[in-house]
Amino acid sequence: MTTTEAENGEGPVVCKEWGWTQVAACVPLSRKVFRKWLSKLDASHFEEDATLCFMELFTNAIRIPSPDALTETRWILSEEKLRIEVKDYSSDAPWASDPGPDSEHGRGLILVHLLADKWGYDHCTFFDGKDSFIPGKWVWFELYK
Repeated sequence: MTTTEAENGEGPVVCKEWGWTQVAACVPLSRKVFRKWLSKLDASHFEEDATLCFMELFTNAIRIPSPDALTETRWILSEEKLRIEVKDYSSDAPWASDPGPDSEHGRGLILVHLLADKWGYDHCTFFDGKDSFIPGKWVWFELYK
């Protein structure tokens, strides 16, 4: 876990990076830590939408095994916006499915699309710890003040 503060051309930026173990028990823990982080930074006005979107991206990411069994997250707060990034080890583009009315899964990215001001993904590669790189991506969303 690292927390950094910086100054960009638009004002101060606070960034928290965290690696979460890829187990289901980390989902409620990450939600609690995320809410506390928002509260500590007087950004609770983002809490409802940001928490739901973060949980959707995080839950998707922990299902994709990583070489170190961690899912990395990055939370960035500036004066203009909140940006949340979640790393996963799939090079496949995220896509919103068309779930049936009785389906228990498949609505997460639809919710992110509806709640976030902007969302997307960036392909990248990650060091696998064994002298090579594997494909992956950062899936992110932004909420504006």
